[in-house]
Amino acid sequence: MNLSRRSLILGTGGLLSVSAAPLLFAQSGRPQRGEMLRLIANENPYGPSPAAQAAANKAIAEGWKYAMRETGELKKLIAELEGVSTQNVIVTAGSSEALRISALAYGQQGGRVVAATPTFSFLPGYARSIGCEVDEVPLDADMKHDLDAMAAAVNKDTRLIYVCQPNNPTGTLLDGKDLRAFLDAVSSRAPVVVDEAYLDLWDDMAEHTALTAVREEKPVIVTRTFSKLHGMAGLRVGYALARPDIIKRLDALRVTEMNLAGVMAATASLQDTEFLEFSRARIRECLKITTDVLDEVRRPYAPSRGNFVYFDTGGSPRDFMGGMRKAGILTGMSYSPYPTWARVSMGRVEDMHVLADAVRSYFA
Repeated sequence: MNLSRRSLILGTGGLLSVSAAPLLFAQSGRPQRGEMLRLIANENPYGPSPAAQAAANKAIAEGWKYAMRETGELKKLIAELEGVSTQNVIVTAGSSEALRISALAYGQQGGRVVAATPTFSFLPGYARSIGCEVDEVPLDADMKHDLDAMAAAVNKDTRLIYVCQPNNPTGTLLDGKDLRAFLDAVSSRAPVVVDEAYLDLWDDMAEHTALTAVREEKPVIVTRTFSKLHGMAGLRVGYALARPDIIKRLDALRVTEMNLAGVMAATASLQDTEFLEFSRARIRECLKITTDVLDEVRRPYAPSRGNFVYFDTGGSPRDFMGGMRKAGILTGMSYSPYPTWARVSMGRVEDMHVLADAVRSYFA
């Protein structure tokens, strides 16, 4: 599919020149009057991009057909951009499906899964639901994955190892060299899933990705999503990268078919580099607004490489969430073993200024 950046078809049927795109980016996702600001679910209200919206609108008119050819085209584009073969790619309903079928592929006969705590719960939680035991390894003093402790937790019953890079909810990033050394050491003992949902929010992704291990044909699965940078959480598109034999194993266990609108939007979004750079810049701007106000009110926070900030409220996170709700802002969440910490997601730049004012008032 070839979309001209100078003639994007919108839902109204009109045409938009590329010069108007920044205005559309800024308006996308704007809440309606009376709605709460959603700073709770790590969404990106700047997306989908105009090109992705145009593609999704086109897909609605063609919604009578299955997305077989279009999913193949998206897979080819991903393979080209990642420098791998299409046999190394599986397109899934968000990265959540890739995470869960990875757990199913290696844990359906039981065994153990090694994961950090706290971390994104989809894979460890699903592993428990199918009968696996999860060996939870606490984060280190810097709220990062303790790779040495995770390696020590791997034993003969370990079926899978899960690493969230950067980690959710802390936002902390493992240095790529440390991660690759870890993969070299442990992947021969058990397959490793590296969840890179937030890694493309920054320009140094190539330094910290686990994709090198996939290219070296190690038993490593890298998962990615269109929910964060691309702002397509509701369209449910993600993918996984792995050796061809692993991809076949995952594909045999998938439980969904891709939706046409999501696939076509993802294909367009990958090529909309103007929007992707805009999205990265706005997320960084929002993070700075948030950390600046936390510095101002002297609240500690973890250095974040996600589209969220995890910080110490100094008291009850529920009280903080209640205070923000009174200001018209939905925030969350608290995770063990950090009883006073809470996570706040990035919205639009103007949303974060509203949050900053509410934070100042709350901690005054």
